[in-house]
Amino acid sequence: MGLNCTNAFDIPWAEARKMEASKLYYRVLEAICRAESLNTNVNNLTPLLSNERFHRCLIACSAELVLATHKTVIMMFPAVLESTGLTAFDLSKIIENFVRHEESLPRELKRHLNSLEEQLLESMAWEKGSSLYNSLVVARPSLASEINRLGLLAESMPSLDDIVARQNFHAEDLPATPSKKRAADSDENGDSRSPKRLCIEPRSTLVDQISQTPPAKQSYTLKAKWRPLQSTFASPTVSNLVGGNEKCAEVGVHIFFSKILKLAAIRIRNLCERLRHVEQTEHVYNIFKQILDQQTTLFFNRHIDQLILCSLYGVAKVSQLTLTFKEIVNNYKREQQCIPEVFRSVFVVNTNHNGGLGSRHVDIIVFYNEVFVPAVKPFLVALIPSGQIPGSPKSPPFSNLPDMSPKKVSSSHNVYISPLRQTKKDALLSPSSRSFYACIGESTHAYQSPSEDLAAINNCLNYTSRRINTRINFDMVSDSVVAGSLGQPHGVPASSDPAGSFSFLSRKDNPGPDS
Repeated sequence: MGLNCTNAFDIPWAEARKMEASKLYYRVLEAICRAESLNTNVNNLTPLLSNERFHRCLIACSAELVLATHKTVIMMFPAVLESTGLTAFDLSKIIENFVRHEESLPRELKRHLNSLEEQLLESMAWEKGSSLYNSLVVARPSLASEINRLGLLAESMPSLDDIVARQNFHAEDLPATPSKKRAADSDENGDSRSPKRLCIEPRSTLVDQISQTPPAKQSYTLKAKWRPLQSTFASPTVSNLVGGNEKCAEVGVHIFFSKILKLAAIRIRNLCERLRHVEQTEHVYNIFKQILDQQTTLFFNRHIDQLILCSLYGVAKVSQLTLTFKEIVNNYKREQQCIPEVFRSVFVVNTNHNGGLGSRHVDIIVFYNEVFVPAVKPFLVALIPSGQIPGSPKSPPFSNLPDMSPKKVSSSHNVYISPLRQTKKDALLSPSSRSFYACIGESTHAYQSPSEDLAAINNCLNYTSRRINTRINFDMVSDSVVAGSLGQPHGVPASSDPAGSFSFLSRKDNPGPDS
């Protein structure tokens, strides 16, 4: 990476950082080539060494570690991605191998790489323009239409000249790679900036620190089954270079998904332990795994923690646990990786009246009711023991009352209730469907309690200054007159329909069934 300077004082600092990144790059490159050559399935390293994306990933990791060591503020991650023309999915391919072949990295730097890898896996690789979607189109052809519809495909990797022109730094500042020769002559008079640092620069360089640090006993990265890097970095449409009938895209997606599952397993276990429902860990993990495999589109443009929270709540509903979204979110806030946007802003696709696509961001409960449950309902139903319907006690039969029999709720308010019309009964959700949804008491705004929501309803009823324009004045009609007009014997009270609780409840403008 290029480190530009504003004055002569910063030039030596930038040159020293450039030298450290170059040394680390060549050191790890040599270790990787040595390990790849020992693999019996790899006979020729030329395809790997001529892969520009592979070298850029190595440079990005080397530069990121150097900048992290010196706590450089102006080039904080993910600036390294833009500076090297890579996507999050590209960088996720190299981190594990980088740590494996440089075991003497200090523990703090391994933790830093682990933190970066989690950021890449949890959300950045799923963002629009990620090269992950280019591989998914090949590895999972059934997803191609949705990926193209949402315009998620990544553009081709920009050339080094384009990066230099866009960011205005010198191409000579990048370590020379075996895959591409670069011109040495560049403008030496260009104005440049110096990165500001939070602390005093350490005396020893990064490479010196590495050489003095004993090998760590354990790795902090999420390890997947080892596969040759040639297949990982080859073009998605190319057949596996080390044998097999699968495409290289399938190899890359398989490795990426295995890391996603391992990261999700850790977070699901931690969250279930906080909620004291460890027995549900396996069920939640299985639901998450099925979503990743069969409903992969739910991950597009979203954070994996959003799917974890929804999976946990869905399992809780199926298992008839007294667990609300509020409790889940409150415990999630205590997790180290928590950010408010996970439960406050979830991406949802809209289709307007003209057939065009739009998008909006909703809270986690709206996403759960509108998107998650319709897609994941078959997986949740499979968890229900045969013959059992969660959260839905057997309701009594409908009363033999006329189709309409309004009953005044209060003598001080013009509020009447009546049994559900026969024509509406078929439109009701089945009890098994209704039990999966989040209820009205779990407010999407500030996560209010049910009592606060009921208080808001009561305030609306007690708002005496509000007037309803209607042609009928119900105060002039007594209960006996209403009952007589419907053919009901005088004195027989009208009862409400017990099935009314199955109907949808409106929560502001976001409809969702009560549960």
